[in-house]
Amino acid sequence: MLNRRHFLGGACASLWLSDARAAAVPVSDGARLAFSVLREGREIGAHVLTFARNGDTSTIQVAIDLVVKLGPVPLYRYEHRATEIWNGANFASIDATTTDNGKSMAVKAKRLAKAVSVESTIQGNYEAPANALPSTHWNRRMLDGPFFNTQWGDLMSNAVTPRGATTVETGSGRKINVRRFEIVGHMTLETWYDEQMTWSGLQFKGQDGSQIVYKRQD
Repeated sequence: MLNRRHFLGGACASLWLSDARAAAVPVSDGARLAFSVLREGREIGAHVLTFARNGDTSTIQVAIDLVVKLGPVPLYRYEHRATEIWNGANFASIDATTTDNGKSMAVKAKRLAKAVSVESTIQGNYEAPANALPSTHWNRRMLDGPFFNTQWGDLMSNAVTPRGATTVETGSGRKINVRRFEIVGHMTLETWYDEQMTWSGLQFKGQDGSQIVYKRQD
């Protein structure tokens, strides 16, 4: 079945955006970024992010709800909620909870002076490097350094490779130009960002070999 470990991970790379552009929080106040989650072309749920700004503080709410059914019978359920705080262009904290087919887990992290403190019900407590970011994907800066899985809490060690440009289709049928990045390591996936640096989707294979695609909604 699905496994968040496939697409919440970590990477180290120097990629295509300048430092100045990468420093910006790439979604404006009051914005909503939503994706339909497709398994073998069939919708199984949604991944929705909402953004709010109060002065220099940005709050990002993440909600993921997935259900895989055999006819009317649910075979797999997944729910993830997270609240992410940024001070200007700097990550401050995240508080995340997950229920993965009945198994509950939680991850909390906050920036310290010289590290990021991570508390995980699965991985325990540890200090990640100061430049570590949560694997929430909406900020392309995640790909530039280490990041930690917001379900399991582990610090991932992956490689990121730019795979060039392509076009993808949104939920309304609109075509958008995106840059593709392949992440390989603890997980393998391809994630996409448009010309404004906004997260625009991803794809990966589930544990059962099924193709999972995020389709951005307009």
